[in-house]
Amino acid sequence: MVNKAVIIAAGMGSRLRGYGADLPKPLVPLAGVPLLKRTILSAMRAGISEFVVVVGYRCHEIMHALADDPQLSDVAIDWVQNKEWARGNGVSVLSAREYVDEPFILLMSDHLFDPEILVKLRRMPVGRDEAVLCVDTGLDGIFDMEDATKVMTQNRRVVKIGKELADFNAVDTGIFLCSPFLFGALEQSIAEGEGSLSGGIRILAERGSMRTADIDGAFWLDVDTPEAHVHAEQELFRRLGKPTDGFVSRYFNRKISTRISRLLVHTPVTPNQLSIATMLLSFLSAWLVFKGSASYLHLALGGLLFQFASIVDGCDGEIAKLKFMGSRLGEWVDTLADNMSYLVFFIAVLAGMYEYTGEAFYPLLGGVMVFMDVLGVLLIFLYMKVVGSGSIVSFNMAFSSDVPESERGWFHRFCMSLKFVSRRDFFAAFFCTLAVANSIEGMYWFLVIGSALLTAGIFGFGGQMLRARGALNVDEAKLGEKAD
Repeated sequence: MVNKAVIIAAGMGSRLRGYGADLPKPLVPLAGVPLLKRTILSAMRAGISEFVVVVGYRCHEIMHALADDPQLSDVAIDWVQNKEWARGNGVSVLSAREYVDEPFILLMSDHLFDPEILVKLRRMPVGRDEAVLCVDTGLDGIFDMEDATKVMTQNRRVVKIGKELADFNAVDTGIFLCSPFLFGALEQSIAEGEGSLSGGIRILAERGSMRTADIDGAFWLDVDTPEAHVHAEQELFRRLGKPTDGFVSRYFNRKISTRISRLLVHTPVTPNQLSIATMLLSFLSAWLVFKGSASYLHLALGGLLFQFASIVDGCDGEIAKLKFMGSRLGEWVDTLADNMSYLVFFIAVLAGMYEYTGEAFYPLLGGVMVFMDVLGVLLIFLYMKVVGSGSIVSFNMAFSSDVPESERGWFHRFCMSLKFVSRRDFFAAFFCTLAVANSIEGMYWFLVIGSALLTAGIFGFGGQMLRARGALNVDEAKLGEKAD
C-alpha cells in the first residue's frame, strides 16, 4: 500500500492565477476550498498520510496559508521549494527526489479527482523500473480536449504522449503511481532540454516501462482556466445528490438546497451549525402548527416552514461533502437534531389537535404513538452504535440486507414498500400539503398511522438486524461454564 504522495504546486498558473483575487493558483478557492488543500484532502480520504508538496511561485504565501490548517493536522507534509519552477513541472518533480525512496503517488495541485481512483491505484503493484499513469478513455467527456495531454496506449502501455498528438485513444489525468526510477528518466529528459514531466514519461514509454490504468469513468478535471473553474464547481454541486435520496429530495429539495449551499460554502458556517439551525427552524414551525389550531395562517406558515427546514436539512451534508468537514460527531449531531425536530413537531400536532377538538382521546392516542416512536428510535440508535455509524441511513439501508431471507415475509415486503414514507423529504412535504389545505386532522392521522407502521417495522425486524451484526449473540460456551 502506497502511503506517500508528491504534489506539484510550483507553477505560476497564469490563466487562472488570481481569478477574482490576488492569489497564487494553488490557493484559488473552489467551492470554498483552495485547490491545493482540496487535492490533499482528497488524497487523505483515499488513505494517503504523507505528503511532499513542491512549491515555487509565491511559495511562502502558499506554505503560510496551509501550515496551521486544522484539517491538515493529522498528516505529515514536507514542503520543497523549487527555485527553478519556471523550467517546467518535470524539474519540480525532480526536486522532490531526496524526500522519496519508495513508490509514491504523483498529483497535480490543480486537478480534481474522485478519491476512489487513488484507493485503487495505491493497491496496484509497480515494478522498481516502472510507473503507472491513470488515463481517461472516455474521450467524449473531456471538458477541454484542446488543452488536454493526449496519450496513445497499447496493451496498457504508453506508446506516445503529448498535447499535440493527432492520433490518440486516451487522455492524461495527471495522476501517477511511480517508483523512484522516474527521477532518473526526468534527469535524462532535462539534460536533453525537455523540462516537462511529459518528457520523462516519454523516456519511460520508449523503454516499455510506462503502464496505464483506466479510471473507468471516475470523475476528474484539470482546473486550468476560468471556464474550467466554473465547470468544476458546477460538477461538484451536481454530484451532491445521494443514491438514498427520496423522490421529493431528488426532484425538488436538492434543487433548492444546492443553491443555498453555493452561498454557504463561501462563509465560515459549519455543518454542525446548520444542523442546529435546521432544528431551531423546525421548533419554530412546530409552534406555528400548534397555534394553527385557531388560525389557518399559522398552520399554513408552520407547514411551509417545516418543509423549508427539510430543504435546509440537506445543506449540512452538502457543505460537509464540499469542504471535507464530515465526521462521526457531525453524523450524530445531525441525527439527534433531526429526531429532536420530529419529536417536537409531532407533539405540536397532537397539542394542536387537542386545542382544535377539545377531546383528550386525540393527545392520548397520539402520545402513545410518539412514545413508541421514541422507543423505536432508541433501538435504531443501538443498531447505529453496534455498526459504528452516526447516520440513521445505515439502519435504513440495512433493513433489507441484515434481515435473514428466512425471516422475511409479506410484512417485511410491505414495510420495504413503505420505507419512503419514513423519509423526512416525504413526510415534511406531505405535512406541508396538509397544513396548506388547513387539515390538522389529516396531519394528526398521518402521524398516528405512520408511527404505528414505523414502530411495527422497527420492532418486528430490529432484533434480527442486531443479531445479524452479532449484538444479540450469546456465547454458549460461556453459558455452559456458568452452568457448571
